[in-house]
Amino acid sequence: MKYDKFTIQKLRELPIFDVCSKLGITLYGMGQLTKRAKCWYHDDRHPSMHVNKKKNICKCFVCGKGGDVIRLLQDYENLSFVEACDWLVHEFSVVTNTNLTNPTNHSCNSCSKDQSVSSESSVVEDKSSTISPLPSALVTKSLGVNSEFCQALVRAGYMTQQQMQHAAERYRLGAAKDGSVIFWEIDQHGHCHNGKLMHYLPDCHRNKQQTPTWAIAELKKSGILPPDFNNPHCLFGEHLLTNTNFTNPTNHSCYSCSGKTVCVVESEKTAVILSEHFPQSLWFSCGGLQMFKPQLLAPLVNHKVVIFPDTDERGDAFNAWSAIAREAQKLYPFRFPLRISSLLEEKATAEQKQRKIDLVDFLFEYAQYLNVSRTN
Repeated sequence: MKYDKFTIQKLRELPIFDVCSKLGITLYGMGQLTKRAKCWYHDDRHPSMHVNKKKNICKCFVCGKGGDVIRLLQDYENLSFVEACDWLVHEFSVVTNTNLTNPTNHSCNSCSKDQSVSSESSVVEDKSSTISPLPSALVTKSLGVNSEFCQALVRAGYMTQQQMQHAAERYRLGAAKDGSVIFWEIDQHGHCHNGKLMHYLPDCHRNKQQTPTWAIAELKKSGILPPDFNNPHCLFGEHLLTNTNFTNPTNHSCYSCSGKTVCVVESEKTAVILSEHFPQSLWFSCGGLQMFKPQLLAPLVNHKVVIFPDTDERGDAFNAWSAIAREAQKLYPFRFPLRISSLLEEKATAEQKQRKIDLVDFLFEYAQYLNVSRTN
């Protein structure tokens, strides 16, 4: 049986502790997130296989072998990829999708390949099958440029009024009644996952006196959504992947073949501002380091991607982002290697690193420095 990308992702997310239990693998240790087992790749007298519940993977710290639950089953039972999937579907009663789709989400007729989802290398996550989209009317009714954020973009000199209005329209920015901006998370299929509500000061810095909230959380409070409702996050700006304004002008409708680059930054503010100053690329945001997960990058497998981490004194952010990018490349078949920009690590001053600046801070401060130098 051939499996579509949605089903394969479901199988990968099956709890690894439960898979081990089904296979009769004894787990040792009292940890809630990590346990150990005797490695099945070599003669292991002392448990050296670490099984990580949070990452849902296993790895032997002696021989270095391991992988996700599908790889675990393949190697433990000597099964093919499809056989392992068959076993997991049967044992865990997984509901499968019968509509096979192109595993690369690559719909361009001139460069698509006839591929079937029958091998591990063709797996791509598509969140559209696992979410309950928020009503599109909710987004539409909120659209506007009267938020503190949009007004501050112009007031602080980051954008002209025309640029701000253009960016607000492209990113579908919402404006709440209390003045906060709503950064809607809309995927490439047009499905709204969630929305972040944030307050900004006149200088366009976030108002840290007011904690950001989420649209789903607010809808739960009001009783519109049930308490257990939840959706996975997607990249802010992901919907621009299918925006017809960014197709190749040579009547070649595949954006991923246009040679343009997708840039991923931490904050929504940075993505919005830089989209107007560097329109030759698409700018997406993960919404914060704590929210940056490998699966967020899955929709970008056919694109050239550059990731721009924020900076800090010890380089922790750069190292964390790099580790996540490496993990993503192991999980998904990217056509191009993911690039991690070291611009801030190399060019930011010690004082800027202490302030933990991001890319837009650096670029605008550098521009101001050049202007002062020219004036003097």
